Amino acid sequence: MTNQAPSSTSTALLRRAWGALVQWMCRRLSPRDLGFLIERLQISLAGSDPRVGRYALEFNNPQALCFLIDAYPTLQRIFATYPRLGTIQLLDIGPAFGASAGLLSQMHRSHFLGPRVVVDALDIVDSRKAFIEMTCPLVNFIHADVESLPDDAMWDVVYCSNAIEHLDDPRAFVRSVMKHTKGHAVFLAPYMEAFPLSLDHRLQISEQTFEGFIVESMEVIKSAAWPATAEGVEREQILVVLAAYH
Repeated sequence: MTNQAPSSTSTALLRRAWGALVQWMCRRLSPRDLGFLIERLQISLAGSDPRVGRYALEFNNPQALCFLIDAYPTLQRIFATYPRLGTIQLLDIGPAFGASAGLLSQMHRSHFLGPRVVVDALDIVDSRKAFIEMTCPLVNFIHADVESLPDDAMWDVVYCSNAIEHLDDPRAFVRSVMKHTKGHAVFLAPYMEAFPLSLDHRLQISEQTFEGFIVESMEVIKSAAWPATAEGVEREQILVVLAAYH
């Protein structure tokens, strides 16, 4: 007990000091200045190199949000199958810098749009934790790979956007995802990407990638987040909903 008391006291004092500083800043800075300050904090928390944070805010997050817009009608249809006043546990796998997870957590933080959605984000890149917690405070960040999750870790809905094309064995990854899915898993990925593949993409994704799973829906779509290449090669995305085995 004697060792814990100073720590608790220090934490309380730190919180009061931080609260006083925030109030002082709010009284003296304009909302726009506060917004720019928060953005600078986001950039600093994205990595030791500020270019990482600027890339997240200016490129990666807009693309992730655009992909979510493409997939959101599908997610809405899934959410509508749950009780309106219920709660859905959702896992975003490979969330990049958390934009999609953050938006889903904000949109569905209450029952206004239907079931409340509690969002977890799973990533093997631990360095994004601080950035995601800063920009998406309602999202719980989990630093792990899906294969190492305990057997009883389950989610109602899993969302995985533009991640499986980075893997050597996407089918094995999908099998691992489905072990932790109680309802549906939604996958979005480049469809039959032309060679040479984009940087860090390992192989093409097609209908065959999902053979043997319980496919509830599958469609090939155009996306503003995945436009034609500089050489004019048209590109598409495949949007797949898999039903759980259980």
